[in-house]
Formats: sequence, structure tokens, C-alpha cells
Amino acid sequence: MMSNSATKGNRVRNFIAFDCSNSSVRTLLAAYDGERIRLDTVARSPNQIIKGERFEYWNIGEIFLRMKDGLRQAFASGVHIDSIGVCTWGVDFAFLKKDGRLTGDPLAYRNPFGEEEWKKLTEAERSELFNETGILCDKINSIFLLQAVRKRFPERLEGAEHFLTIPDILNYYLTGEVQNEPSELSTTQLMDVRTGRVSRRVCEKAGLDRNLFAAPGRHGQKIGNLRPELCRELGIDYEIPVICVPSHDTAAAILAVPAESREFAYISSGTWALIGTELTEAEVTPETEHAGFTNELGAFDRITLLRNHAGLFLLQKLREEHAPDADWESFNALADGEAEPAPVFDVNDSRFFNPENMGREIWQALTETGQVNGEFHLPTVIRSVLRSLAEGYRKTLEKLETVTGKTFPEICIVGGGTQNVRLCRITADVCGRTVITGGTESTGLGNALAQIKYFEPEHSVKTLRKIAGASVETKRYDPGRDVT
Repeated sequence: MMSNSATKGNRVRNFIAFDCSNSSVRTLLAAYDGERIRLDTVARSPNQIIKGERFEYWNIGEIFLRMKDGLRQAFASGVHIDSIGVCTWGVDFAFLKKDGRLTGDPLAYRNPFGEEEWKKLTEAERSELFNETGILCDKINSIFLLQAVRKRFPERLEGAEHFLTIPDILNYYLTGEVQNEPSELSTTQLMDVRTGRVSRRVCEKAGLDRNLFAAPGRHGQKIGNLRPELCRELGIDYEIPVICVPSHDTAAAILAVPAESREFAYISSGTWALIGTELTEAEVTPETEHAGFTNELGAFDRITLLRNHAGLFLLQKLREEHAPDADWESFNALADGEAEPAPVFDVNDSRFFNPENMGREIWQALTETGQVNGEFHLPTVIRSVLRSLAEGYRKTLEKLETVTGKTFPEICIVGGGTQNVRLCRITADVCGRTVITGGTESTGLGNALAQIKYFEPEHSVKTLRKIAGASVETKRYDPGRDVT
């Protein structure tokens, strides 16, 4: 492992940070000069769930093809690429056979099969799972879709040698090395976050072979080098290490929180809103479970105590349905200019998880509570979503303070949601707390920060967060005031 400073010889280090989300595959070039990181988007292409005849799935081959295109473009630009890291969403997975092929494309977590298995558990069984793993039972956790696959699609387990999450698959395609990244592995609810190991007891109860899981990787360490045949295909004539970064996009985004204090509350705002704080030890208590918080593994063995909350998915679906050609500013501006208080609904209700028509479902919910009547009105629905998200954030933050015994007068929001000025302002007003926004590319930034650790292993998480703070332009929203 190298330990020389990034500025030694006045050479900037260049990292490739792949950020694969539910909606896009992005290749980011992170240039680090020893003090700050500059992020530039090299390539971006759409990503979406594929609707098959029997289930919804991800085209993992297409995702990897887009990553290769981005890597090719980055190399063609003439920069020297020092290392690569991969981040994606959590919970989804596939099985690798001995011959290096998958038994099938990864199924998507929005399939109903996992929820069906989750619903079969009693409250006592859910509590037992939480106590075993530190992870809250949630319908999207991998363990439930795994059980559904075993029953409904057993052919997907035939010849399986390894269980791989989405970033594990992509890292395997890049390096030929098999490894389970720990932050992703924690989202399966098969890992005990207190030990960082897959729980033998949970696997036995779920009827799963524990030997399918590889040893967890270590953040800031090398998984392997870019495969020689891939280098030849892309025209790269030198070795490039692929680094184990916090591959779960939430864990990477939290690493990039520009917080000076060790205690902070955050909202990682994207398709989902992940609301919580960072701890050194898991909070596995009845109070934590009843409040709906989970202990995911974060960057460099930290615990991200968080609650999964509905996020921008609702607005994404509304725009797809009613204004697909509008940019986000124009779409959100439709909600401006109405004096009446926005109607409120429970954004976390399961009816909004993946409805056939989001706008119709929200309007029906508001009609049922007597808050609206008449024909569908898009501006009212947009205003309602913004206000309802903020109300949900407030309730969750209050529960977080109760569970931890801490007070969080400020909220740090990172991720794509920082670009939604209206939501940030409403959040400050509704929560009665100052909102500080970090970078819009928080996942990519956290990805790059973890790669720095490979070259400069002496850096602490606190030092990495100082680099994050120097790399982004923060904004401040005080309750009742304009943005500063």
C-alpha cells in the first residue's frame, strides 16, 4: 500500500467514483490536490428497473457496460487514473456460479415477493431478528427476497457459489475478485453489525447456506487490480487498483457529511431519505426497534443509526407521469404561489411504495381525509409532497433524539435532495432547526474520500470530513429565514 501524500511531486491524484443509483449510472472523476476534491461528471446514462413477465429486475450487464464507457472516456481525456471505487443502492443481489457467470440478473427490491415473506413474521420473530443483527426488519431487506427466491425461483440457486450484492458483482467484473462489501452486506439483515460477520444462526433459520458469503472487505484497502483483459479492451496500459469503499450509497454519503462535531444528525436525501446519526457502537434496544431505527454498518466500522424514510421517489414518479419534459426547477415551481396550507399525508404508507399511478394514489389519499375534493390538481399534490416529507422528517428526528438522548439543533442534508431549495427551506421551517446542506454529489465524494485512505492510511475519518468540508459549498437555512 502506498502512503505518499497526494501532493508529493505536486501531482493531483485522480479517482474514478462510480455512483450507480436507481435512476442513473454515473462516472465521476475526483481530482484530489491534497486539500480538497473536485468532482466532475465524465459520463451519465439512465438506469431503471426492467419489468419482466414474472418479476422486475436490473440489467446488470447494461450497468457494467455503462461503467466501462465512462472509464474509457475518463482514460481518453488524458488523466492518470489512480484508483477506482464503486457505490450503488443497497439490498439487491445475485448469485455467482463457479464458471464466473450469474445464475440470473438481480431481482429488484420493489418486487412484492420479499414483502410477502416479511409479512409472515410475528412481532416476536421480528424482534428476534433485530436482536440478532441490529438491523430493523424491513420488507426490502435482502433476507426476505432471498427466502422468496429459494421458494419461487429455486433455479437461481442452482450451481451458486457466492452471494454478491450489486457493487460486489461490479467489483468482480472489474477485478475478478470475490468479496462482500460490509456496508452493503449489513443491508441484507444477515450480518450482525456488532461483529461485522454473517450470522450463522440467522442463516440457519432462513434456510440459507452461510458458505455463500465471502469474507467482508475492509474500507480503504485494495480489492484487486483492474483485470488485464479489461485494460486491453479499454486501451489502458497501466495497473489501476480497485478500492473497497463504503459501497452502499448511504454509507458513502454519510462519510461525506462536512460535520465538525462528532455528533450530528443527517438526512441523506435521494430516492429515499435516510435520517439518522453516526455512532461508534450499535444501539440494539427495544426502544430503538420500536422507534423504527436500524443499525447499518457505515464507513470504517462506524454505525449509521438511521431510519429509512420516503424520499424524492414520490416527486420522481409525479414528474414522470405529468411533466416528463420539465426540468426539476420548473416542475417544483408549479407548487409556488398558493397561499392555502399544503395538505399532509403519510408518505411512508405502503400504498406509495410503488403505485401504478403516484399522482392518482396521493390525490385519493388526500380526498379520503377530506383535505381536497374535485379533480386532480398537480400543484397541490407537489406542495403536499414537499410538506409531508418535511413533517415526516420532523417526527423521525424527534424520535432520534429520544432514542439517543441527544439534541440535534442542526440537520446536515447531503445528496441530490440538497438541490431542492423548496424542500430544504420547508424542512427548516417545519422541523424548527437549522438545515446545513452539503454536496449534491455526496455519494461520489464519500467514495473518493475512502479511496484517499488507501493512499494516505494515516488519515482519520475526522480528517476525511475536513477534506469533504473544503470540497463543497454549503448553504444554511434557518427557520423562517431565506437561505444564506
